[in-house]
Amino acid sequence: MSERGDAQASKARAILDNVKRVRQPVTWAVLAIICASQILGIVRLVLLVREQTPVFEAFQEIGVSIMSLSLVIVLVGLVCACLFVPPATRNAIRLAKLSAWAIATGTVVQLVCLLMGVAASANAFGVIMEILGGLLDVALKAVAAGVVWVLVRGVKSGRLDLAPAVPEVAAPEQPRTPPVWQPEQASGTAWRSARDAASGARPDVGAAPSDGSTPPAETPPESNWRPRSGPGASG
Repeated sequence: MSERGDAQASKARAILDNVKRVRQPVTWAVLAIICASQILGIVRLVLLVREQTPVFEAFQEIGVSIMSLSLVIVLVGLVCACLFVPPATRNAIRLAKLSAWAIATGTVVQLVCLLMGVAASANAFGVIMEILGGLLDVALKAVAAGVVWVLVRGVKSGRLDLAPAVPEVAAPEQPRTPPVWQPEQASGTAWRSARDAASGARPDVGAAPSDGSTPPAETPPESNWRPRSGPGASG
C-alpha cells in the first residue's frame, strides 16, 4: 500500500509540475484570444454599419459577443496562479498588467454597446431585460478587472508578496589542478654555436652558470694536435 501511495503521490507531483510549467503560455494564449475577440468585434461593427444595418442594432449584436465572461474568469485565475503559486513566473507582473488593461477595455466597449443597443429593443420589457442582463455581465467583468488591478498594485507596493522564484543553483567551482612544472623550471640549455654541437660537446658547456661567473674557455680539440715523429726524424 505504501509503494502504491508513493507512486500516486509522485504522479500527482509530476502533473502539478507540468501544469506549473505551462501556466504562463496558457495565460498568454487566453489573453490573445480575448484581445482578438475585441478587435474582431470592432471590425464586425464597422462591416455591419457599412452594410446599411441600423446603428443601434449593430451595437446590440456586437455587445453580446465582444468579450466572453468565462474567458475573463479563466484569465483571472491564471494570472493569480502566475503571481502566487510558487515558483512565480518570470513575466507575472507584466502579464497581470496587460490582462487588467484588456479586461477593462473590453468592459468599457461592452458597456457602450449595451447603452447604444437599448434603443434597438422592441418594447419596454425587452429594454428592462436587456439592461439587467447586460449590466450584470458588465459588472462581473468590471469586478474581474478591478481584482487584477488590485493584485498588480499590491505586488508593486509590497503589500502582497510575490511567490518566490526558483533559486538559481550556482555551479560548483572546480579545483585548480597544479601544473606539472613550474615556470622557473621551464629553462634548458643549448649549444653556443653549431661548431660546439658538431664537436660532440655537452649542451650545457657553453651555457652561462646561474651565479653570473664566466666559465673557463675550453681548448678546441684541434689545438692539441701534434705531428707524430717518424723514425728518421732528429731527436
